Amino acid sequence: MNNNTLIVIPIRMKSSRFPGKPMININGKPMIMHVWKKAVLSKSGDVLVACCDKVVEDFLLKKKIPHVMTKQKLNSGTDRVFSAMQIYLKKKSYKYIINLQGDIPNISPSSVKKISLLIREKGIEMATLASKIKNKKKIRDNNIVKVALSKVSKHYKALYFSRAPIPFGAKNFYEHIGIYAYTVKTLEKFIKLKMGELEKIESLEQLRALENGIEINVSMINKAPHSIDTPRDLKEFLKRKS
Repeated sequence: MNNNTLIVIPIRMKSSRFPGKPMININGKPMIMHVWKKAVLSKSGDVLVACCDKVVEDFLLKKKIPHVMTKQKLNSGTDRVFSAMQIYLKKKSYKYIINLQGDIPNISPSSVKKISLLIREKGIEMATLASKIKNKKKIRDNNIVKVALSKVSKHYKALYFSRAPIPFGAKNFYEHIGIYAYTVKTLEKFIKLKMGELEKIESLEQLRALENGIEINVSMINKAPHSIDTPRDLKEFLKRKS
């Protein structure tokens, strides 16, 4: 267990596309339970849920899952992660923070481990994951975020993120996975930055980092986990599992 790393799972019930998402039933358990267990199994650090709804808090208390209550209205999941970190840092000190989105119930523990190892490497401020897109339908799906990459030594660096197929004319396209790792210092810096123009256009928060000169290192994983953003996504996920 890496005691200098804190994994935060930010969730809220008032999702515009899928209200009540964190507590939806997947194989007899709420989605948040699946994500939390995968994070714990990664053995990559302490795991904390950042929530803002009483119904979620009641469930977490019942299951004795570590959590903190944040404000209801925050601009993004990253703001919720930062708020939770500030509260939790009063109890314990950390060097690295992992932002694990609460809507990827089949995230592999090995993927969480991979990003936790990447962020610890010297000189890396921020990290994320990507996977080669094998299903061609995904390339033109606006809900699948693509990343343009540059190979630097043994890692990749993100050059741009888009909902459009990028780079134009490429033989291979890569899907961005919704998990980030930061040094505490980088997360503190990121939170203070204003929303960028590219971020507004694409509705992609990670572009704020690139617009402000924060490099994002990327590790590859073999298979992208299933992200559940809408009720339709849930149906597809359950169909695949059955």
